[in-house]
Amino acid sequence: MKKICFLIAVAVLSLNCYALNSTTDEEALLAFKTRITSDPYNSILANNWSTNTSICNWIGVSCSRSWKRVIALNISGFGFTGTIAPHLGNLTFLGSLDISSNNFTGIIPPELSNLRRLEEINLGFNSFIGEVPSWFGTLPELQQILLNNNNFSGSIPPSLFNNSKLQSLQRDFNFINGNIPQEIGNLSALEILDLRSNQLTGSIPFGIFNMSSLKELDLAINSLSGRLPENTCDSMPKLTLLHLSNNLLYGQIPSNIYKCRYLQDLSLSSNHFNGSIPSAIGSLTMLRRLFLGINNFEGGIPWEIGNLSRLEILSVQGGSLTGPIPSFVFNISSLKSIDFSNNSLSGSLPVDIHHKLPELEQLYLQSNQLTGLTLSNILDCRRLSVISLSDNKFTGGLPAKVGNLTGLKYLFLDNNRLTGTFDSFHIIKFE
Repeated sequence: MKKICFLIAVAVLSLNCYALNSTTDEEALLAFKTRITSDPYNSILANNWSTNTSICNWIGVSCSRSWKRVIALNISGFGFTGTIAPHLGNLTFLGSLDISSNNFTGIIPPELSNLRRLEEINLGFNSFIGEVPSWFGTLPELQQILLNNNNFSGSIPPSLFNNSKLQSLQRDFNFINGNIPQEIGNLSALEILDLRSNQLTGSIPFGIFNMSSLKELDLAINSLSGRLPENTCDSMPKLTLLHLSNNLLYGQIPSNIYKCRYLQDLSLSSNHFNGSIPSAIGSLTMLRRLFLGINNFEGGIPWEIGNLSRLEILSVQGGSLTGPIPSFVFNISSLKSIDFSNNSLSGSLPVDIHHKLPELEQLYLQSNQLTGLTLSNILDCRRLSVISLSDNKFTGGLPAKVGNLTGLKYLFLDNNRLTGTFDSFHIIKFE
């Protein structure tokens, strides 16, 4: 009898706790609703999030099956305007919070540090301000932090890197400044690191290049300086994307770049790299996009680039490269865009370029020393939308078949050695 009474008491207590906690979740969401000043699609303010229905039926809300507690809140892309109520910190069962692609402003309330079960937080594409919260590093289950396209400022808090489960850290397109903390190397599970388009300075911590789980590293459009370590690719066997363009990096491209054998995107453009382009790049046979332009490279284009059979974009413009364009480059049938402009390349283009590059859409070869009668063959590349051959030594006239390129939008031929009525030919623009 005593045992039965005890079980009944436990059941009643559990029901009371459930009711109390469910009410707490409801109050937190209603408080959040009051901070929304604009709901352009009438998603919540007018027709939903009402006490007449269970919170588990509210738009954007997901509940656990057993306790009916809120475990996910996803209101991405609703166009809301407003600020974030601190009451969201009372959703203690919350595992996923996605309020991206709205017009929220203000700071992130520190009360959100109470969300100890949180695994994913996406605040991207809003107008949040203030420093990146240091308490992110105290959330033990956090795996993804997306803060991109906001107005966050200040430096990166080192405490953030205490989280051993963090897999994705994306803070691109903000105003974060200062150095990248050395402690970033502690994130042993990190797969995506995206800090592009901020105001970061100093060198890239060596610890980043020891992250064996890293798949995407994007530090482009900052003011990072220094050299890349010789062992850059020794410990990153899973890397598929490496973007370091638009920084102040110098020195030579590490010769062991070939060890990043799964790279699909490599962008090192707009830096101060010098020396020659390493032939080892030709071993990156998974590459689809290669950007090396606007650096201080010398010498020729390595013929090994012709081994990149999956390459779609090849951009090595704005340097001091000399010699001919290797014929092997024109064997990459997947190429859609070639940019060798503003170098000192010489020689001619293959007469069968239209057969070798059937997918070619953009060809930028202006400001070189290229020669030959190639216009007719180039114009047989039916997919071309942009042809830029200005400031070279091409000869001949403009073939009548130029009118057959229905997709052609821009044709630049000025400052060549063209004959006939096209001696002073500059630009044709097709709309």
